[in-house]
Amino acid sequence: MKNKFRAILIAGFCLLISGCSESVPEEIPETTVPVTETESETIPETESETQDSAGYEEERKLMEDFCTEFHGQLIAPYPVLIAENTLYDYENEAVFLLHEAEKFPERILGTITSEEDLITKVRPLFIEKKGEDYINHIESDYVDVDGVKMKYERMDPPYGTEYYEKFDIWYIQTNAPMGTREDGVQFATPAQPPYFLIRGSDGKIMGYS
Repeated sequence: MKNKFRAILIAGFCLLISGCSESVPEEIPETTVPVTETESETIPETESETQDSAGYEEERKLMEDFCTEFHGQLIAPYPVLIAENTLYDYENEAVFLLHEAEKFPERILGTITSEEDLITKVRPLFIEKKGEDYINHIESDYVDVDGVKMKYERMDPPYGTEYYEKFDIWYIQTNAPMGTREDGVQFATPAQPPYFLIRGSDGKIMGYS
């Protein structure tokens, strides 16, 4: 939990200013326009195609309850920055997270048995979304200092995880490099970490942001 909040605090200024995510819906309606104080886009029809199924409604209720406890409230509507000066309003954060999860062609990773198992199964997904260079940077014990690789002692491990037993949900995020370099200099890397929400019983991807 401490790892998660430390990373969130580093990136918090971004969220406080914009209140937005960087993710982009698969389809943006042609009518999308810059948001003003009185204008806001609604959820595209493509997002609601699965909302009639009992399975979707059950997952939505689970994620709404999770988000409410996770943040202390359910953020609704949930604005997402899709282009410069253009916001897109999802009905709430849970709907957004489920929509992002549905973009993965294979959502079932298999039962999560431990933190190590979670990292092993989700690591390829981080590579898929962020690229191998990004993950190599996250996992490296060296930082670039004026073109020179310098070893450092980590403040946090490469991945921060937490299990929410009440919801059977695993949270996993990347931790940007921070710590103390071998020359004694402390450093931090401001970042808004990407994260996954994974159901423990079957490893189903329940959310990504």
